[in-house]
Amino acid sequence: MRKLFFSKKILFFILIFSVIPCAGFPAQPDYEDSGLSLHILPGFTMPIGEKYGSAFDFGGTVSLLCRFSFPQLPFLFLEGGAGFGVTPLKLADDAPFDSAMMYLISPKAGVGSSFRILPNLFAGAHIHGGYYYGFLDIDTGDNSGQNPFIDIGGDIRFTPVPSMGIGLDASYRNFFGLYSDIVLNLGVSYHFQAQKSVQIFGTQNEPYKEMVYGEISFDPVFPVFFKFYDVNPIGKITVKNTGKIPMEDVKVKVFINQYMDNPKVCGELDFLKGGAEQEVFLYALFNEKVLDISEATKVQINIMTESTVAGVNYSNEEVQTLRLYDRNATTWEDDRRAAAFVSLKDPTVLRFSKNVKSMVQGKAPGALDDNFVTCMAFHSALRLFGMSYVVDPSTPYTEFSKKKAAVDYLQFPSQTLDYKAGDCDDLSILYCALLESVGIETAFITVPGHIFIAFSLDMDPAEAKKRFHYTKDFIFIDEKTWCPFEITVFNEGFVRAWQIGSKQWNDHAKSGGARLYPVREAWQTYEPVGISGKAVSISLPAAAAVVKEFGEQLERFYELYLYPRVAKLEEDIKKSKGSIRDLNALGVLYARYGFYDKAAEQFTKVLAKEDHYAVLINLGNIAFLKEDFQKALDYYTRAEKKRANDPVVVLSLARVYFELAEYRKAETSYKTLAKLDRNLADKYGYLNMAAGDDTARAAGAEAMKEAMIWSE
Repeated sequence: MRKLFFSKKILFFILIFSVIPCAGFPAQPDYEDSGLSLHILPGFTMPIGEKYGSAFDFGGTVSLLCRFSFPQLPFLFLEGGAGFGVTPLKLADDAPFDSAMMYLISPKAGVGSSFRILPNLFAGAHIHGGYYYGFLDIDTGDNSGQNPFIDIGGDIRFTPVPSMGIGLDASYRNFFGLYSDIVLNLGVSYHFQAQKSVQIFGTQNEPYKEMVYGEISFDPVFPVFFKFYDVNPIGKITVKNTGKIPMEDVKVKVFINQYMDNPKVCGELDFLKGGAEQEVFLYALFNEKVLDISEATKVQINIMTESTVAGVNYSNEEVQTLRLYDRNATTWEDDRRAAAFVSLKDPTVLRFSKNVKSMVQGKAPGALDDNFVTCMAFHSALRLFGMSYVVDPSTPYTEFSKKKAAVDYLQFPSQTLDYKAGDCDDLSILYCALLESVGIETAFITVPGHIFIAFSLDMDPAEAKKRFHYTKDFIFIDEKTWCPFEITVFNEGFVRAWQIGSKQWNDHAKSGGARLYPVREAWQTYEPVGISGKAVSISLPAAAAVVKEFGEQLERFYELYLYPRVAKLEEDIKKSKGSIRDLNALGVLYARYGFYDKAAEQFTKVLAKEDHYAVLINLGNIAFLKEDFQKALDYYTRAEKKRANDPVVVLSLARVYFELAEYRKAETSYKTLAKLDRNLADKYGYLNMAAGDDTARAAGAEAMKEAMIWSE
């Protein structure tokens, strides 16, 4: 009884002290198998053979093994470790000892194989060889010995989590010169986990050996276009099915660690027959981290092809090297690409544009086009700010625009403001960003070897041709009026920059060498981006200096575009001895430029001669702009008596009734206008009381307040 109790106690402690260490090993599902595992195998032994069965009793054993499997041959492993066993001896009734124990220490090494038979179930086999040392716990004079031994067996292992396994092992052992036994082990295993560089494609299947990748090529990848590559390829790859069985549900994915949040599905094929191949374009949905790349770099791109063959899922992966250029890099294969650099929401851009616009608010006649005035103010402020035109010696636009594949360096607007310098492409980008940030539509103009800008006026071509004498200074496209502007000229003033820009356009437009690319249209393909980081600290020019400079530029504009026309009309008035037509024409000219008092002076001279319809409308307009709406109504009512169904008269009455809150009369007049001139009615749609809400109507009224129709 004592012998049996002792044997059970030994087995119990072997089992407990083998399981406890393994129970503390945590599962690590976010890691992948490194090929190295530790196995602790407690169990019991059963001697076999008549000779050994009569001499030895059931015993206990525990083995500690370290296993390494090969990544290329995951079913094959090497194993090494040691075992410790305790086996009771069967004693005769007349033996001088009550009990005797044999202890075995057995280091060993060997090979084995393991195969997955279910997702979490493995079966395997092994063969070990080693050298044992055995001794007895009694003194017999010769109570120890050593010899080789072999261990052959198999196991079945269940892995509930990637890092932990529970297994049942059965082995035959032959301790040469001692005895043989059968060992049954119920053990646990811990799989050391190597941290993944990235969990790219989730659970992966075995590769399909008959699927190979053919030609792989990549295009230059520029971070500034990171949104562009979601629908435009960064390269292409050829998928080949070299087998005879068709591949089904083929899906090609791409992932770039750090610069993509998730894999991008690039191509899906329902069927790829045996012996066939298919070219697939590769796309990438980059994240904004690519804009942190200030120097060109190389990254690893993972390409995976998932497929199903004869009902079995496969995953083939290819790893390539991709070159990412820096965030300021681009090529000129498409001139619209510069639009991506026009970061109109950049804090530094907004700080400059909003402040400068507020500095000159109300400093120019309201009749002048606000877009025109704003660009004039920005040009004055940039000169005072210290901005200068500097040709980039390493990547001049003159040369690089001819080499469509050459990589150029373009500055973001905040960088140009920080450096206070840039070449023609940098300054064009800055001007467009400043103007777009306050709602002014812009465009790039390219001529051979040069790029500059145009900005839109808030008037259609017909109105522009009435207001400006030199219509050749503008570009009229699709009912838009564009003002070309040479951004590299700072010291010669706004008007000179405008004249140079218009000359360059006209010189090259004749030969077809001038192109205009509206930035907002370009954004449909090349969305604007901004570089990350804190806003650049800039010192704005003093408001007083900007206002003074702006006033000088405005006066220069009058000298070239207003005063000569005034002088000409005054000469005509002298010749015609104050004809109604000439007096009204001079009054309209003054009114279009916002000199309302001078305009009223000319119109009043006409009224002294005749209650003229056109002059009544024009005097009503001046009163309307000065918000003397009752006086405006008086003039419009007198004009109505002259021409009751004239569309301009009806519109004028509708507008003044609206401002006087006489909405029924405004609605009646508007309905009449809609019958007389539908296009004119649509232009002043805020007067339509039957459509829109009050907020939208009020906003429309404010927006159209300066949009007067002067009668000539």
